[in-house]
Amino acid sequence: MIKRCLVGLVACAMIPMSWAGQATVNLKDTDIKVFIETVSRLTGKTIILSDRVKGKKVNVISQQPLNEEEIWGLFLSVLKLNDFGVIEQGNIVKVVQDQEVKQDATRVDSGSLDAPADEQVTRVVKVNNVDVTQLVPVLRQLIPQKMHMGQIRATNVLLLHDSKANVDRIVKVIQQIDYESNEEIEVVELEHAAASEVVRILETLQKQNAQKDVAASQPRFVADERTNSILLSAEKRDRLQLRALIARLDSENNSDGNTKVVYLNYAKATEVAQLLEGVGESIESEEPQAKQRTGGKPPYSIKAHEDTNSLVITAAPDMLKSFEAVIRQLDIRRAQVHVEAIIAEVSDVGLKQLGVQLLSAAGAFTNFGNTGTSNVSVAAGIAALRGQETGGEFVRDEDGNVYQNPVRRQGDNGQALAQALAGSQGVVFGFGETNSSGDVEWGAIIQALGRDTESNVLSTPSITTLDNEEASISVGQEVPIITGSALGNNNSNPFTTVDRKDVGIKLKITPLINEGNSVRLQIEQEVSSIAGTTGADIITNKRQITTTVQVNDGGMVVLGGLIDEDIQESTEKVPVLGDIPLLGNLFSSNRTTKTKRNLMVFIRPKILRDQASIHELSSRKYNYIRGKQLEMRAQGVTLMDDDDTPLLPEWDDSLTLPPTFEKTIEQQKSIDNKQEKSDDN
Repeated sequence: MIKRCLVGLVACAMIPMSWAGQATVNLKDTDIKVFIETVSRLTGKTIILSDRVKGKKVNVISQQPLNEEEIWGLFLSVLKLNDFGVIEQGNIVKVVQDQEVKQDATRVDSGSLDAPADEQVTRVVKVNNVDVTQLVPVLRQLIPQKMHMGQIRATNVLLLHDSKANVDRIVKVIQQIDYESNEEIEVVELEHAAASEVVRILETLQKQNAQKDVAASQPRFVADERTNSILLSAEKRDRLQLRALIARLDSENNSDGNTKVVYLNYAKATEVAQLLEGVGESIESEEPQAKQRTGGKPPYSIKAHEDTNSLVITAAPDMLKSFEAVIRQLDIRRAQVHVEAIIAEVSDVGLKQLGVQLLSAAGAFTNFGNTGTSNVSVAAGIAALRGQETGGEFVRDEDGNVYQNPVRRQGDNGQALAQALAGSQGVVFGFGETNSSGDVEWGAIIQALGRDTESNVLSTPSITTLDNEEASISVGQEVPIITGSALGNNNSNPFTTVDRKDVGIKLKITPLINEGNSVRLQIEQEVSSIAGTTGADIITNKRQITTTVQVNDGGMVVLGGLIDEDIQESTEKVPVLGDIPLLGNLFSSNRTTKTKRNLMVFIRPKILRDQASIHELSSRKYNYIRGKQLEMRAQGVTLMDDDDTPLLPEWDDSLTLPPTFEKTIEQQKSIDNKQEKSDDN
């Protein structure tokens, strides 16, 4: 026996002109044209190639030698794998694209054709017991995508075209289905009962019978809710029994319709009831005029029972089923969204101030408002400290002249001077000259101030809410603000009206989960604080953002921010004198303020679809707070070594909340009573 090895490692294969016997075929990345040429030499067939047969690589791994017939079968398999087929006309073979084969001459298989498994054949199948229109939809799910299947309703015939292997497989399936049976499909229309409810009862009975007789053919029934009818498929004897049972179940109800109580698991009964009222009106408007309501009363009733969160529905069977279908789609567990906001503010304020103020006894002085301390108020404080000079006793000198001795009254103990210096900041240096009586002849005050203020604020409010439900959180204080004042008659009974304003952090969100795990957020974010006071009232800072954004689950987005840099320079001086170089500094006051402020607000949503994700988030937040409590307990309580700080219990699935305040007091009293009894004993 001659054995030759066909190897496609090169573009050309060494094959003898005449060949008979067997060959072992192994190909690697061989061009399909070279493969076809080689098969032509081995089989002696004349092969015509279509111009579209190109650009394909062939790989074959074989350990066993093949004869001529097996090589031809391999050839057909390789072509089919590359979307090509053959059209045989005697010893001449045409290689074309797969879809062109069925349009040309192919062999018709009557069931006894001896052909390779991958050869394209046409088969005509006569179906005897099943309607081909019912059979085709079932077979469509089983046939390959490129297989052609046609039907002829007049003769109840199927036409199949594909490889012989695929055609034979589908024919076997048809033979399994096409058998004679006494089963028939019957449509049973209902007048009073709901078709789905009757089918549910029949299926329950069928399960009980199936346990008793496993081998018996079981009836099949399907509810057609649109026509309120039942499609029944069974043997003739079973159909008669089932029709009698259905007739008894389809009895007339004394009420105007079927009444059913539907318990809701997630949706709110009052909201669903309002929605169903609109659905009922839409269904009623589509019914024929003969079935529309008469006398202005709708043919259905929907009541919500809030205590049990249920719906009591009375309606015709078909309308009742429509209501139940709507309820099933609405009463679903809604996902939740946990939203974390990050508010970061970094500010830096710098202040430089230098000023000189002068005063003379003649009444001339310089007074600048940006220095903080006034030389006039300081001089007045010094005068109040010395007290006021008044006349005293009359005396006569050695020359006989009469005069009055001055007497200085006691001053205010420096109260006015202290008030004048209380508002001073930085370094204040004063000097001057007094006369023989102690009064100030002239004076000067030099004040210098440098101040740097830095702040770094980070706030992270968070909140969890249902999908498409508004939620808000507010953390801060209620600050009193004077809004008005009034006096009674004769300036008596004065009173002031005060309004309280929330100052702190406010977050209001409405999340909406979209397709693709993205969240649409309607956000109102406000950060307010007290900046200071004025002569009128307090000053509050307010930073507010109102926007709508879309973020992926777990992603972070910046809502907005402010980068502010403010430089203010203030110079007060005496005209002309303040402009003199160097000397002008004695007649001027300078103040420079530089403020830098960076504010950013970020948001991050997290979708909580199930209890596991809620449990993970809650345990993480819970353990964070407990960790902070452990740190405080480790530090201890000052001056109370025997007392421990409060501590949450460890987190687990069976965690119970700490006892209430009242229960804690009762437990403590019980412990104290037991301790007193033990001490008495």
